[in-house]
Amino acid sequence: MRLVLLVLAFIAVAAFAWQCPACGEENEGSFCVDCHLPQPPDGMVYVPATTVEVDGVMVEVSPFFLDGQPVTYRDFVPWLNGSGFGVEELGIIITGGGDETMQFLAFTPFIGADGGGITVPSQCLENPAASITWSGAQSYLSEQGKRLPTLAEMEAAASHGLIDTWDSYEAMQVFAEQMRSYMGDMLGILNAQAMFAGYSSANERIMWELTGTAFGGDPLSTAISIDIEYITLFKALSVPLISSTGRDMGYFNVIFRGAIEVP
Repeated sequence: MRLVLLVLAFIAVAAFAWQCPACGEENEGSFCVDCHLPQPPDGMVYVPATTVEVDGVMVEVSPFFLDGQPVTYRDFVPWLNGSGFGVEELGIIITGGGDETMQFLAFTPFIGADGGGITVPSQCLENPAASITWSGAQSYLSEQGKRLPTLAEMEAAASHGLIDTWDSYEAMQVFAEQMRSYMGDMLGILNAQAMFAGYSSANERIMWELTGTAFGGDPLSTAISIDIEYITLFKALSVPLISSTGRDMGYFNVIFRGAIEVP
């Protein structure tokens, strides 16, 4: 019996052991015994201090934790339904274009759920949550103790190969049937095709990611005042791209993830 207990104790300790991503030390506590880095939160990766070039300027980025994957519909839907949003608030969170008939959901996988609220088809649950406004993303992340990464942080993570890319066309195919059921076969197909008009290359179909940085602003800053209309989008190609979107608009090809400063 004693041997069994010792084995179980060893397994329990081993299950909580972690290797520090900064120095490689094996640890059992909450902080690295060598470099004192906190254990990365579940699902997050460590991005070390990095120097990146943004618009021709070299920028020093402090170490931080970043979600290893974008926020998924499985993550987002329970929060959305648990927050008590009415139709008007839903429009602020999803696409930025709410109305009483909820037509703003037509180009998203969101649908009414049995018993109230909204959901997405089961085949969409593991896809990155798209069509979410900057305000909606910030609201969700703040309740998780996170924030949107800055443009410089996204550049730093991409330089370390820590950002996977997602094809918006492939993501949309999993709810194409739903679009056709909303609009009829012909209209649904035409609208789906129109959304990809001009997407002549695979790189053009790669989803953009939200940042917390104002478009044209300090790439290290997450402070966006209420009078700033446009925020920066990031695409992690071999040569990363940036673009802009309205802070209160959500699009089918824009996703997001969270970041936390290293204490």
